[in-house]
Amino acid sequence: MSKLVLLVLVAIPLVSGQDLSSTQLSMFQDPGGWEYITVSDNDSGIQTQHTCFDGKPHPNQCSGVLVFTPQNKFSQTISIHHQKVVRRGTYTLSGNQLAFFDELGTRDGPYTIAVDPDKKSLTLDMPQVHIQLELHSQYVADRNAKRAPAH
Repeated sequence: MSKLVLLVLVAIPLVSGQDLSSTQLSMFQDPGGWEYITVSDNDSGIQTQHTCFDGKPHPNQCSGVLVFTPQNKFSQTISIHHQKVVRRGTYTLSGNQLAFFDELGTRDGPYTIAVDPDKKSLTLDMPQVHIQLELHSQYVADRNAKRAPAH
């Protein structure tokens, strides 16, 4: 199985993708950050979704926000069942390739990213991982709209 994974990784071009537009970059670095919606992991060929981040928000059970600054720093705050985990560090963005470097210098990525200004969404993809995020301000607006009483 590991030979297959290596073969797939070798087949992926290492060239940088297309740069983000100024609108996409501004949205990517929005001060409010991005709310985690879906986290999928294709482990050993079996697609799994994280039970907290399955595309249906569970704000009382779990939530996650990822913030990117123009100074190439990131912060990630994840709360699952009242346990909060904060991760900070730096990131590099080259074209559409994103890599994280946490407090210990551990590299995570590169992810291929896509920013959709119309849908206010951000996706991060690696061969084994797919993450969908929504602009935090849009996520809050959507949640508030669902709570508003019908007239």
